[in-house]
Amino acid sequence: MILQLNLQNSYDKVKFLTLVQFVTVFLAFMSEALVTGSVAYISFIFEFFLLIFVFNFYYKALSHLFYSYWNISIILMIYYVVSLTRNIFVLDHGLIGFLYLVSLLLLIVACYIISSPVYFPRVHWWEYDFRFRSDIRCYVEIEGRQYRGRLSDLRRGAACLELFSHTHLGQQIQINLEILNQNFTLSAEIRSKREPIMGRSIIYGIKFQNVDLEQKQRLKLLTNYWHESKKIKIRNKFASLK
Repeated sequence: MILQLNLQNSYDKVKFLTLVQFVTVFLAFMSEALVTGSVAYISFIFEFFLLIFVFNFYYKALSHLFYSYWNISIILMIYYVVSLTRNIFVLDHGLIGFLYLVSLLLLIVACYIISSPVYFPRVHWWEYDFRFRSDIRCYVEIEGRQYRGRLSDLRRGAACLELFSHTHLGQQIQINLEILNQNFTLSAEIRSKREPIMGRSIIYGIKFQNVDLEQKQRLKLLTNYWHESKKIKIRNKFASLK
């Protein structure tokens, strides 16, 4: 499994960090059980299989980009903090506590990388009123054909693109839009794809291709415009409720 991962790819890098995290926490768990002599208890067997089950489900959630990945990440984070605190300050097992600390750091790094809009876009699916949707209308050119789309969640050189048209991963696209009376085009690549709920658009995670200074400046302008537009729409929504 590990040999099939391409560590130049951020998604495979997160999978690798998750596997290393499992090995580290497994070593910490077994070491703590041996040192405290709890291997002879039924509770150890229960906790052992529970840990295997949780990590198996956790890896599947990551592989399919399920949002349950974040729920399990929070649970694991709490478990690591409690375990390292117990081993360092109560049981005085510094090395075991250090292994839990390494597991915690691996989890934090993996969560930061995977939190990109490419993999987990922040989509306000509950907002039906388009006046308050935090997105920008655009036209997307795919292999010479244009489609209407909406851009949102512009962060870290990436974004969420909503389309009613199917395309494949790795597809190079051109995004045409008008911002502050300026028409410009940005190049991007499709990195992830979420199948739509009935009646909704397909959600793509895209990575912008900043090939030159002009592209970088355009992306910066677009990102700033989106953030300001989002703030204004939020204020307008609360104002309309009064």
